[in-house]
Amino acid sequence: MTKAVERQVKESSLGMIVSVLIVIASLVLFYLDPLGLNKTLYKVLVLLSSLVLAGFVFFKSSQGVRFSLFLIETKIELRKVVWPTRDETIKTTGMIMVTVVIVAIFLWIVDALLSLMVQLLTN
Repeated sequence: MTKAVERQVKESSLGMIVSVLIVIASLVLFYLDPLGLNKTLYKVLVLLSSLVLAGFVFFKSSQGVRFSLFLIETKIELRKVVWPTRDETIKTTGMIMVTVVIVAIFLWIVDALLSLMVQLLTN
């Protein structure tokens, strides 16, 4: 690897490690309560603010930037999807429900016949 790539990997790892350490520290503060915050509200506020800080640190790292680009590209791709209309959805749901009922009746009949055959063989 070149030095630029190694430096980029270290920076990426550093941001990720720092954000994970912030999350771990916030959970330790929440559960062990070394600050003596007896009120649950204060503990939750400290936890939430620490999680927001960890998210900020993560999204400033190169992995966070790649993740945010992935989310943006996913949103763009979702705009290209042709979603079914309400009528298509209702018709498809109806066909599936009828099919499920038909298969359930068929399996019930097969089960009854097999039970009958087992009873005849065992008696």
